[in-house]
Amino acid sequence: MVAKTLEEILQAEHPTYIGGGTDIMPLLKNHVRDDQDLVFVSEVPELQGMEHKDGYLYLGAGERLYDISVSPLVKEGWPAIAQAAGATASPQIRNIATIGGNIMQDRRCIYFNQSRYWRSGLPLCFKTGGEVCLQIPNSPVCRAIYYSDVATALLLYEAEAECMENGQRSWIPVQELIARHSQANGLACKEHLPVLVIRFRVPEAPKGEKSGFYKYAMRATIDFPLINFALRCGGDRPARIIAGAVAPEPVVLEETAKLLENGQSTEEEIIATCEAELKKLAKPIKEACISPGLKRDLYRQLSALLPLRENKG
Repeated sequence: MVAKTLEEILQAEHPTYIGGGTDIMPLLKNHVRDDQDLVFVSEVPELQGMEHKDGYLYLGAGERLYDISVSPLVKEGWPAIAQAAGATASPQIRNIATIGGNIMQDRRCIYFNQSRYWRSGLPLCFKTGGEVCLQIPNSPVCRAIYYSDVATALLLYEAEAECMENGQRSWIPVQELIARHSQANGLACKEHLPVLVIRFRVPEAPKGEKSGFYKYAMRATIDFPLINFALRCGGDRPARIIAGAVAPEPVVLEETAKLLENGQSTEEEIIATCEAELKKLAKPIKEACISPGLKRDLYRQLSALLPLRENKG
């Protein structure tokens, strides 16, 4: 169904909402998703628009990543979001993919994101209806990784999402939305969070705050991140650091961020704390082009954002 209004969207009994479709279409092709009630929402007006109003940036969930990445409004006030949107996938995908779809993307794993024939010799995993994680067999839950770039930036600014669930509209923290989505997404391919994301709102930064996003991948933007970071410092609110592509959801580096507050810590002290904190919070698995051991070596990539400290107001 191609929905034109929110009312039409609500008519679907067991809907799977599709914006650009760049994430779900390969999953359907590989028979790891068999969703039947597909609802295309890109033409719904309530899911469009970017505006700065009453101290917030509002982003419609149907806004395309390319448009967000080049928006002067977003680049000026929320640079990490523009940078993350511009670092996602390829230009062709950014011209189709939406911010809502990027946040609600499937978690990925080398045992799951394969053809049905490739998987036929393996037991069913949690995401395909089984009772085991093929990555970590003694894990009670799926350990597939969540690779969104934009999510890391939205969490940096403590964004909220307006969602439609059970016929009710409400605002919830994006961090809560991702946590719920990640849990549901790891249960089985037939399960997904029955929530329609309508738009996001992001509080404006205080005067003097500096922020940015950094992604490390094998081929710059075209690949999923091996790791990404978003950092803010300066201004009159606490420093904050988010790391993504290291676990089933992004992680907040609270101890590392504290070192940005005192202004006395050296770069090596900050990096050492980051490495120690990620060793506790990250949940590395075998990925297509990197082992868990090599992944841990990338925790030092936070250094790419540390020059922001020198320019804070």
